[in-house]
Amino acid sequence: MTTSPYKWLQDIERRVKQRAKGLPRQSEVEQIWRGIAFRLGKIYLVSPLDEISEIIPYTHNLAKVPGAKSWVKGLANIRGLLLPVIDLNSCLEGESIIVNNRSRMLIINQAGISAGLLVDEVIGIKHFSEHLLDLDTPCKDVLVASFAKGLFVHEEITWTVFDMHKLINNNLFLDAAL
Repeated sequence: MTTSPYKWLQDIERRVKQRAKGLPRQSEVEQIWRGIAFRLGKIYLVSPLDEISEIIPYTHNLAKVPGAKSWVKGLANIRGLLLPVIDLNSCLEGESIIVNNRSRMLIINQAGISAGLLVDEVIGIKHFSEHLLDLDTPCKDVLVASFAKGLFVHEEITWTVFDMHKLINNNLFLDAAL
């Protein structure tokens, strides 16, 4: 009995479909939250990637700003742009940062305000599942509570989401004159 090539291919297709296991079910795509992780003393913070434009080592070549509060470290010339360098911990009414080889400046430009924020350490880019963002638990760190917009807990570390927009709109930050 001779069958046509078309019938023969149909028979192969039928047998393959009978034995096929099928594709795995498509689950929902998990949304990932990404941010720059940094540390102020023993407080672990993370800010959304789009709120920090650059991370650079702390420079000691600063021009002094007369009549400014002690947390304004000076002005830095970063690629032709004069930026005030702010000791973030001291600005938030904490202790001054002790500058070492891990100290970094987070360059921000929010709503036309540019500054270099001196922090103890930049840890890198952190990825969290967006559904793990806890917006209900209040921030326990008084120093940063006014600027917190949620937190993530990962590997027993609480990462407070630090909102740079809240910082630059706060009088604590804006009132830099003595």
